[in-house]
Parts: sequence; structure tokens; C-alpha cells
Amino acid sequence: MANRETNAAVQVSDDSTPKAGQTLCDFFFSHVIQLLLKLLQISKEELENVLSLKTSFTEAASILSISRPTLYKLLQDYNISESKFNVISDHELDQIVSQIKTEHPNVGGVMLMGHLRSKNIVVQRWLARRVYSVPHPNFIWHIDGNHKLIRWKFVVHGAIDGYSRMLMFLQCSSNNRAETVKALFTAAVGQFGRPLHIRTDHGGENAQIWEDMRASRGESSVLMGSSVHNQRAPIFYELESLGILDLENATDLFSLHYVFLPRINRTLKEFKAGYNNHSISTEGNRTPIQLFSCGTHVSHRHNPELSTAEVSIPSLSNSESRFVPLNDSDLQELYTSIHPFEEDNNNGKTLFQRTQQYIFNKLVNV
Repeated sequence: MANRETNAAVQVSDDSTPKAGQTLCDFFFSHVIQLLLKLLQISKEELENVLSLKTSFTEAASILSISRPTLYKLLQDYNISESKFNVISDHELDQIVSQIKTEHPNVGGVMLMGHLRSKNIVVQRWLARRVYSVPHPNFIWHIDGNHKLIRWKFVVHGAIDGYSRMLMFLQCSSNNRAETVKALFTAAVGQFGRPLHIRTDHGGENAQIWEDMRASRGESSVLMGSSVHNQRAPIFYELESLGILDLENATDLFSLHYVFLPRINRTLKEFKAGYNNHSISTEGNRTPIQLFSCGTHVSHRHNPELSTAEVSIPSLSNSESRFVPLNDSDLQELYTSIHPFEEDNNNGKTLFQRTQQYIFNKLVNV
């Protein structure tokens, strides 16, 4: 028994001969262990090569045929940081992401992470960004125009409250003029109050709201940044490819706007209502409307009901309609016979062609 205890206490040694009291079996076993340890020894370079794959620590340990605790011990021994992510500032990351999205405008979240990895930048999918601190509702509105459909003379303008993240307005128009943006802004101010600051891009369509804010709140009330938008619209491209839509033809453009402008705005209205009523987990699951209303003690009631059958006839008498010989009576007749929200089971394309035919008949009979 004493010999076994003595043998158990024998330390692994590089000696080529057994120690006093050590059996040949124990001596052989200790040298086998030493040999295995040498064979399994992982160099710092090998460890760094595996870590460069940016896999999980569990996967890295599996590749190296070691346990996770052993992997952590090696990281500590080699003084290698346990973080799998790059240390990069928000500004640097924003610049790189902006460049990627400019070169690849349709890139999604997964592909974006792939582009970052190809640049040896690995970040968490969700970053703990600095807190966006806004003291109260109407402290700042972020206003932007989306020009994805500008080819077809459609522009979407929107504004969001920085505190509550509530959409203040969101509407598609047939032009990008400053008076159009000013009208949307003025209507929102009348409903929700005037913000202390606004942030926009440098586009001239914002000129009138800059003047309005500076006159009311001072020079510092207007902040400017940059904005990039670009995307395809398959339905409209299809109409062009089929030879049905000619953007140089005023009749075609009017027909396009007559059918699709109300449809786009219906969708935007539904999106705005849904967005303003969605729960925000970081705000105690309160909605943007709740945050805005509680913050300003607004007493108005929110009406979630959406009217999907409203079409503003005056909006059809816009800048595009003056090129088409339709008077108010013709417009009313068109609206009665071809309703933009009518279901044609063809995504509105059949309604578009019917509108074209209606105007053609009017032109023939002039």
C-alpha cells in the first residue's frame, strides 16, 4: 500500500531511468503521458490561426481537440484576448457600412456581416451602441425623403420624433418640391406641436421647412446630415419592359399616378399605424404613441381605424394632370368607373391599362 501511495506521488520527469521505488509500469506510463502532452501541445500560432476563423469557442476547442476550459487556459497563458470581436468605434463602423451599402444597395443583414468579415471586421449582430439621449417629445424630428421611386415621379417623405420614435408623417407625393414637404410638415406641426429642432439631409426640398424653423426656433434649430437611397421597383420596371409604360408620355404618367399613388399611400398609412403601435422592448414594451402621449400629456385619442376607400380627388388635379385634357367632370367620371383600389388580381396593372384607354378615348373625342 505504501508503495502505491509513493508511486501515486511520483512526478512526471524527463529522467530516462526509474526513480527509487518506481515500478517499470509506472515509469513507462509517466513517459507515455509526457509524450502525449508534447504531441497535444498547441502553439500560439496554431491557436491564433484557429481563432482567426471567428468560430465560437466551442467550435474552436473542437477543432483543436481540447476542452473549453483548456482553451481558456491557453488564451490566458498566451495572453490572447478572449473577445471574438473587433474593437471599432461607431463612427468607423458607420463609415464602412455606409460604403458597403453604397456599393451594394440591396445587401441584407447576413450579407452585410459577410462583407465585414471579408474585411477582417467581426462585430456583434446587435451592438451596444451609445444611448441616443433625447429629453422629451418634440425635441427633435428627423425628416427624410425616400427617392427609390423617383424614376416614376414618386417620392416618399417622412418624419420621426427622436424621443418616442413615433412617425409624425409618412406620405408619397408626385413631386419633390419644397412646398410639398412644407405642407406635410405644417400639417404635422398642427397635429402634434412644433419641434425644437429638425434634422434633414441637404436636399433643396427641405428649404422651406429650414426657413420656417429658423424663423420660429432660431438658426440652431436646423441640423443637417446625409442620406442615401436606391432600390428597384419590379412592377413599374415590368410595365416599361412590356412597352405599356412610357415615362415620356404624359397620359401614361398620369395613369400610373392615378392608380398607384393612392395604393402606395394606403400601404404607407397602414404601415404608419402599425409602426406607431408596435411595442419597443427597450422602452418597457410601450409603443411610440404611448411614449409620445405620456411625454407630452397629449389628450387626443388615437384612432387605429383605417379607411382603405379614400381617394383625394383634388390630389389628382396636380402638376401631372394639367398635361392631360381631363376636366373635373372627366376626373369624377374616371373615379366612378375605375376606382384605384378596385381589385384587378393583377397588382393594379389592369387598372393602369384601363385608365390609359379611358384617357385615349377622351382624347379621340376632343
